[in-house]
Amino acid sequence: MPTIELSHSDLCSLMGTVVSVKDLEENVIMYAKGEVEEIDGDNLKIDIKDTNRPDLWSAEGIAREIKFRLSPGKLPKYKMKKSGRKILVSKEMKNIRPLIAAAIVKDIVITEELLLQMIHLQDKVDETFGRKRKEVAIGIYDYDKVKGDIEYRAADPNKVKFVPLEFKKELSLKEILNQHPKGKAYAHLIRKYPKYPLLADSEGDILSMPPVINSNYSGKVEETTKNLMIEVTGYSEKYVSTAISVLAAALSDRGGKPESVEIVYPDRKVTTPNMKPKSISIDIELIRKISGLDLTNNEIYDLLKKSGYGIKSKSKKTKLLYPAYRQDVMHPIDVVEDVIISYGYGNVEVKVPEIATTGKADETEVFSKRIAEVMVGLGMQEILSYTLTNKNDLFGKMNKKEEPIAEIENIVSSNWSVFRNWLLPSVLEFLLQNKHIEYPQEVFEIGDCVVLDNFQPTKTRNVRKLAGAITNSTVNYEQIASYVDALISAIGIKYKLRKTNHPSFVNGRCAEIFVENKSIGFVGEISPKVLNKWGLEKPVTAFEVDLENLKPI
Repeated sequence: MPTIELSHSDLCSLMGTVVSVKDLEENVIMYAKGEVEEIDGDNLKIDIKDTNRPDLWSAEGIAREIKFRLSPGKLPKYKMKKSGRKILVSKEMKNIRPLIAAAIVKDIVITEELLLQMIHLQDKVDETFGRKRKEVAIGIYDYDKVKGDIEYRAADPNKVKFVPLEFKKELSLKEILNQHPKGKAYAHLIRKYPKYPLLADSEGDILSMPPVINSNYSGKVEETTKNLMIEVTGYSEKYVSTAISVLAAALSDRGGKPESVEIVYPDRKVTTPNMKPKSISIDIELIRKISGLDLTNNEIYDLLKKSGYGIKSKSKKTKLLYPAYRQDVMHPIDVVEDVIISYGYGNVEVKVPEIATTGKADETEVFSKRIAEVMVGLGMQEILSYTLTNKNDLFGKMNKKEEPIAEIENIVSSNWSVFRNWLLPSVLEFLLQNKHIEYPQEVFEIGDCVVLDNFQPTKTRNVRKLAGAITNSTVNYEQIASYVDALISAIGIKYKLRKTNHPSFVNGRCAEIFVENKSIGFVGEISPKVLNKWGLEKPVTAFEVDLENLKPI
């Protein structure tokens, strides 16, 4: 969960009212889905419990959310003038890092607190929301040093040079990836391309090499800076537009005057940021039904206003407006949650149901926790990945023939179009994203997979599985097999290994795992063909087992 460091006095200044540290800690911070972790004089550390609300990951966002609840007003509106600036996107960027959004923020007073929050917000959005800059990477510049329209283009990594942030000497793009700390950390995002992303102004001055590093000239923000330019690059309109809206809103709350930028793609034009409120409709009765609260319509409307919503129409099906920086409102149930937060969880009357029930921990979760403890004890690191994926990852890259799986009917992105039916592709995806991290890497994941089952009402069934992998300069079958042996021995059941061929593994270096004459998984050395398809440079050994069939009888 994102941990935010901020000043209590600065937070109160942004809220426009003084809230004691004690009241903030015990009650008020919960409005922003937070918890005060540490208090050091005026400095606070706040753990935000929602990883889907990047607008809450700064003092400005927290203050805004709390202010709604303490003194509800109108839906925040951000007046957006046109800056007259354009970013011209080269057609070459389509296959490298295709999307960009930008905003100009003028007349900003750069204080120590603003700099601190801006750095924190940029870092949290990059690393958490942006998945370590893969989906979203942010650049912030001294706008007065940027001349004319800007080019977003691909550049030869050996021929183009500039002075990167906090360096004094000029380096080529390729040298930056090898010598600069940020270059080393994020080289894996662009190294595979023959040309690298570049932002340059009309005079040819280089602003940055997204998503890696800014220039030391225009990309350095100091207390003397008066006007800012912000840009966000990535692959998804949803992620990129949300990130630029979050930043524009935060700087507006600091007194800055935001202006839009026209993005000129080869086939279209887009104006960013789009701060126009979004809308959603909700049945008022649903709020009463889900919350269990006996509220009048007017009480519900008041709670909606406290949650930052604007009410466009009052009827059974009420139309609501909400700020552009929120990307978590995807279903009416999200609105219900906001209403309950505004009402106060502590104010909900506890009612004991008049039925005889006995609660206990779910057996699958208890067993999964036990397995995780064993794997950690073996020195492996637990990871967590998405259940949604795509057919190429499940089959193409794994050298397997396609088979029937659960698919999304109306997909938003081809990258997230099906439910995974096994875990190993997710583990290899993790290794790919961490090629720049120190070796050896020994990881495991316990997660649900979705398989087709015509006997179920949904025609699908969740299956809990475990997959593990080791990658290093030298790894072999015997090493990963010893992990499987240690795991199953710790559970206390007998098993057998039988030599088998699997399209994802090296022939002769793979075995099927049997318990009570039932196949529960496989273990072996990943095929070089699979490694090449994933872009993995070091050998990998791996295993996967069905946890449901691994439980002691």
